[in-house]
Amino acid sequence: MAKSLWNDKLSVGVPLIDQQHKMLLKHLAELSEAVESHHGSSEIAGTLDFLVDYTDFHFSAEEKHMKANGYPKFEQHLAVHEGFKKTLANLGEDFKEEGATPSLAEAINTLLINWLLKHIEAVDQELGAFLGEKGVVLEEEA
Repeated sequence: MAKSLWNDKLSVGVPLIDQQHKMLLKHLAELSEAVESHHGSSEIAGTLDFLVDYTDFHFSAEEKHMKANGYPKFEQHLAVHEGFKKTLANLGEDFKEEGATPSLAEAINTLLINWLLKHIEAVDQELGAFLGEKGVVLEEEA
């Protein structure tokens, strides 16, 4: 089982966003472990596909709430999301072409996991503070 990357310092104070971040981090850790442990291609491909879909879902949810609440850094945040989605798609292409290589494992750890952790700690913390100041409450999904 992959180690948990979540810790309470990553909380942005918005239950829905925190729940989605936990899900992303859980699956990124599982992907990293699957590649490093040379799990089957279908397992890795399935996890990558899930991450692509869930990333789109999560970013769309954040973007919807940013737009609906007049978030002043919406355009910058959107551009950062697009960059992450492009990186994730590129890693998916690398996997299709080359398989579970050590460079893919390193890229997952540095480009995806570290990027997401830094994004949550900085950019999403600002968003959470903004939503909190506006009194926006987004509860976890059932």
